[in-house]
Amino acid sequence: MVDYSVWDHIEVSDDEDDTHPNIDTASLFRWRHQARVERMEQFEKEKEELTKGANECKKKLLDCQKKLKEMEVQESAKSEAKKLQQEMEQLKKEEKKWQKKEDELKKKEKTLPWNVDTLSKEGFSKGFSPHGLGMLRRWDDSQKYLSDNSHLVCEETANYLVIWCIDLEVEE
Repeated sequence: MVDYSVWDHIEVSDDEDDTHPNIDTASLFRWRHQARVERMEQFEKEKEELTKGANECKKKLLDCQKKLKEMEVQESAKSEAKKLQQEMEQLKKEEKKWQKKEDELKKKEKTLPWNVDTLSKEGFSKGFSPHGLGMLRRWDDSQKYLSDNSHLVCEETANYLVIWCIDLEVEE
Protein backbone atom coordinates (compact mmCIF):
# COMPACT_ATOMS: atom_id res chain seq x y z
CA MET A 1 0.00 0.00 0.00
CA VAL A 2 1.36 3.42 -0.95
CA ASP A 3 1.34 6.17 1.67
CA TYR A 4 0.22 9.47 0.15
CA SER A 5 0.05 11.34 3.46
CA VAL A 6 3.12 13.39 2.55
CA TRP A 7 0.96 15.29 0.05
CA ASP A 8 -1.66 16.27 2.66
CA HIS A 9 0.23 19.41 3.66
CA ILE A 10 0.51 21.04 0.25
CA GLU A 11 -1.04 24.48 0.03
CA VAL A 12 -2.97 24.70 -3.22
CA SER A 13 -1.79 27.31 -5.67
CA ASP A 14 -3.68 30.59 -5.50
CA ASP A 15 -4.81 30.48 -9.09
CA GLU A 16 -6.38 27.01 -8.92
CA ASP A 17 -9.40 27.94 -6.83
CA ASP A 18 -12.84 28.64 -8.21
CA THR A 19 -14.23 31.77 -6.64
CA HIS A 20 -17.65 33.27 -6.37
CA PRO A 21 -18.54 35.61 -9.27
CA ASN A 22 -18.98 38.55 -6.89
CA ILE A 23 -15.43 38.19 -5.54
CA ASP A 24 -12.58 39.96 -7.28
CA THR A 25 -10.44 36.93 -8.04
CA ALA A 26 -7.21 38.83 -8.74
CA SER A 27 -7.44 40.68 -5.43
CA LEU A 28 -8.17 37.44 -3.58
CA PHE A 29 -5.12 35.77 -5.15
CA ARG A 30 -2.91 38.77 -4.30
CA TRP A 31 -4.18 38.75 -0.73
CA ARG A 32 -3.54 35.02 -0.32
CA HIS A 33 -0.10 35.31 -1.84
CA GLN A 34 0.78 38.25 0.40
CA ALA A 35 -0.46 36.36 3.47
CA ARG A 36 1.64 33.33 2.53
CA VAL A 37 4.73 35.47 1.95
CA GLU A 38 4.22 37.24 5.29
CA ARG A 39 3.85 33.89 7.09
CA MET A 40 7.07 32.65 5.53
CA GLU A 41 8.92 35.88 6.41
CA GLN A 42 7.67 35.68 9.99
CA PHE A 43 8.85 32.08 10.26
CA GLU A 44 12.29 32.99 8.86
CA LYS A 45 12.53 35.92 11.30
CA GLU A 46 11.61 33.61 14.19
CA LYS A 47 14.23 31.13 13.03
CA GLU A 48 16.87 33.86 12.78
CA GLU A 49 16.12 35.20 16.28
CA LEU A 50 16.26 31.72 17.74
CA THR A 51 19.61 30.99 16.10
CA LYS A 52 20.99 34.33 17.27
CA GLY A 53 19.84 33.74 20.86
CA ALA A 54 21.22 30.19 20.93
CA ASN A 55 24.59 31.34 19.58
CA GLU A 56 24.73 34.14 22.15
CA CYS A 57 24.03 31.67 24.95
CA LYS A 58 26.74 29.29 23.71
CA LYS A 59 29.23 32.16 23.52
CA LYS A 60 28.45 33.22 27.11
CA LEU A 61 28.82 29.63 28.26
CA LEU A 62 32.21 29.28 26.58
CA ASP A 63 33.38 32.59 28.09
CA CYS A 64 32.24 31.44 31.51
CA GLN A 65 34.05 28.11 31.14
CA LYS A 66 37.19 29.90 30.04
CA LYS A 67 37.08 32.26 33.05
CA LEU A 68 36.46 29.32 35.37
CA LYS A 69 39.54 27.51 34.07
CA GLU A 70 41.59 30.66 34.61
CA MET A 71 40.24 30.90 38.17
CA GLU A 72 41.21 27.30 38.91
CA VAL A 73 44.82 28.22 38.20
CA GLN A 74 44.60 31.05 40.75
CA GLU A 75 43.65 29.67 44.14
CA SER A 76 42.96 33.09 45.65
CA ALA A 77 39.75 33.62 43.66
CA LYS A 78 37.61 30.81 45.08
CA SER A 79 34.58 33.02 45.83
CA GLU A 80 34.55 34.31 42.27
CA ALA A 81 34.92 30.76 41.02
CA LYS A 82 31.77 29.77 42.93
CA LYS A 83 29.87 32.66 41.34
CA LEU A 84 31.11 31.61 37.92
CA GLN A 85 30.14 28.02 38.62
CA GLN A 86 26.59 29.13 39.47
CA GLU A 87 26.47 31.34 36.39
CA MET A 88 27.69 28.44 34.27
CA GLU A 89 24.94 26.17 35.63
CA GLN A 90 22.38 28.87 34.85
CA LEU A 91 23.77 29.22 31.31
CA LYS A 92 23.58 25.45 30.80
CA LYS A 93 19.89 25.55 31.79
CA GLU A 94 19.37 28.45 29.39
CA GLU A 95 21.16 26.53 26.65
CA LYS A 96 18.80 23.58 27.18
CA LYS A 97 15.83 25.96 26.85
CA TRP A 98 17.22 27.29 23.56
CA GLN A 99 17.75 23.73 22.33
CA LYS A 100 14.15 22.89 23.23
CA LYS A 101 12.95 25.97 21.32
CA GLU A 102 15.03 24.92 18.29
CA ASP A 103 13.47 21.46 18.39
CA GLU A 104 9.98 22.99 18.57
CA LEU A 105 10.79 25.24 15.61
CA LYS A 106 11.97 22.24 13.59
CA LYS A 107 8.72 20.43 14.38
CA LYS A 108 6.75 23.53 13.39
CA GLU A 109 8.71 23.75 10.14
CA LYS A 110 7.83 20.15 9.30
CA THR A 111 4.11 20.83 9.82
CA LEU A 112 4.05 23.96 7.65
CA PRO A 113 2.10 23.47 4.42
CA TRP A 114 4.14 23.19 1.25
CA ASN A 115 3.58 25.72 -1.50
CA VAL A 116 5.23 26.81 -4.69
CA ASP A 117 7.75 28.93 -2.77
CA THR A 118 8.85 26.12 -0.43
CA LEU A 119 8.80 23.29 -2.97
CA SER A 120 10.95 24.98 -5.57
CA LYS A 121 13.81 27.41 -5.57
CA GLU A 122 15.04 29.45 -8.51
CA GLY A 123 17.99 27.63 -10.05
CA PHE A 124 19.39 30.61 -11.87
CA SER A 125 18.25 33.97 -13.09
CA LYS A 126 19.26 35.59 -16.32
CA GLY A 127 18.79 39.27 -17.00
CA PHE A 128 18.60 40.09 -20.65
CA SER A 129 18.19 43.15 -22.86
CA PRO A 130 20.10 43.46 -26.16
CA HIS A 131 18.89 47.05 -26.91
CA GLY A 132 21.93 47.77 -29.11
CA LEU A 133 21.02 44.90 -31.44
CA GLY A 134 17.39 45.85 -31.86
CA MET A 135 18.18 49.46 -32.73
CA LEU A 136 20.28 48.63 -35.82
CA ARG A 137 18.55 49.27 -39.16
CA ARG A 138 20.83 47.52 -41.65
CA TRP A 139 21.37 43.76 -41.89
CA ASP A 140 25.17 44.14 -42.15
CA ASP A 141 25.28 46.17 -38.94
CA SER A 142 23.21 43.54 -37.11
CA GLN A 143 25.45 40.75 -38.40
CA LYS A 144 28.62 42.59 -37.29
CA TYR A 145 27.07 43.32 -33.86
CA LEU A 146 26.21 39.65 -33.37
CA SER A 147 29.66 38.47 -34.46
CA ASP A 148 31.25 40.91 -31.99
CA ASN A 149 28.84 39.83 -29.22
CA SER A 150 28.48 36.10 -29.85
CA HIS A 151 27.12 35.50 -26.32
CA LEU A 152 23.87 37.12 -27.52
CA VAL A 153 23.28 34.45 -30.16
CA CYS A 154 20.77 32.26 -28.33
CA GLU A 155 17.09 31.40 -28.17
CA GLU A 156 16.45 34.03 -25.47
CA THR A 157 17.69 36.80 -27.78
CA ALA A 158 15.40 35.68 -30.56
CA ASN A 159 12.41 35.46 -28.20
CA TYR A 160 13.18 38.87 -26.72
CA LEU A 161 13.43 40.51 -30.13
CA VAL A 162 10.19 38.90 -31.37
CA ILE A 163 8.30 40.10 -28.28
CA TRP A 164 9.84 43.54 -28.64
CA CYS A 165 8.78 43.72 -32.29
CA ILE A 166 5.23 42.70 -31.37
CA ASP A 167 5.14 45.38 -28.67
CA LEU A 168 6.40 48.00 -31.14
CA GLU A 169 3.80 46.93 -33.69
CA VAL A 170 1.02 47.17 -31.08
CA GLU A 171 2.23 50.68 -30.21
CA GLU A 172 2.31 51.45 -33.98
